[in-house]
Amino acid sequence: MPLAAYCFLRAVGKGSYGEVSLVRHRHDSKQYVIKKLNLKNVSSRERKAAEQEAQLLSQLKHPNIVAYRESWQGEDGLLYIVMGFCEGGDLYHKLKEQKGKLLPENQVVEWFVQIAMALQYLHEKHILHRDLKTQNVFLTRTNIIKVGDLGIARVLENQYDMASTLIGTPYYMSPELFSNKPYSYKSDVWALGCCVYEMATLKHAFNAKDMNSLVYRIIEGKLPPMPRDYSPQLVEIIRTMLSKKPEERPSVKSILRQPYIKQQISLFLEATKIKQLLELLPNLPLVRSLTFSLLRNQKLNEI
Repeated sequence: MPLAAYCFLRAVGKGSYGEVSLVRHRHDSKQYVIKKLNLKNVSSRERKAAEQEAQLLSQLKHPNIVAYRESWQGEDGLLYIVMGFCEGGDLYHKLKEQKGKLLPENQVVEWFVQIAMALQYLHEKHILHRDLKTQNVFLTRTNIIKVGDLGIARVLENQYDMASTLIGTPYYMSPELFSNKPYSYKSDVWALGCCVYEMATLKHAFNAKDMNSLVYRIIEGKLPPMPRDYSPQLVEIIRTMLSKKPEERPSVKSILRQPYIKQQISLFLEATKIKQLLELLPNLPLVRSLTFSLLRNQKLNEI
């Protein structure tokens, strides 16, 4: 039985119809997360969502999407999905740890770019995430972003297909969802805008004391106060992603092609190479210092 290959370490969380546990594989000694989903008493819709998550994850290979290892249905009627473990926790709690202290812009943009690259990958495969939020964005030990929880994602037949199910988390839901209008990839862009706004302000883009007030604020389309501590380029991108009309929001692809973002991507890729190299090195300060010097000199020579 596949479950016997894993050693239980601790419970990580509990959802509406499943549990999440941290485990260690007995053979490779690596840590993984197992989502244990109880499908015994769920509706056919919920069963389909759970099975779809396993099927989707098995097809996705991207550095910014939670890695899939395996899945199976046990004799106990449970669906087990084994995924990579993100030691850094989720982005929501990471932002809470700031306790009101704003993040530097390069950190906001670095995470923004990684989430956007994951979304672009999904959209190119005609997959709409539909529940993008900071609680579903995870971090590795070295602060690399991993987008997860694709249980309610939907594969669209083609790029012009529209989904119309009212689904997702209220804080991140676009105006068209509350207006019962069809939506497509631009709803993910809205959710991305909400996530980036949250990273830049440590607050929800749209907030209210009750659900009706929240829905009204979102449908009204009045933009929240834009961040004042960041560059005009970043603020403008956030503003366009939170446009009331879907057609006025940029696609993820066009966001990643903007000069400001392209510049940040090149800086991020360079930093990623350094991080990966340092992970392979012994934990010796002198070696690390020399490595940084070599990489810095190489960069200066290229210029």
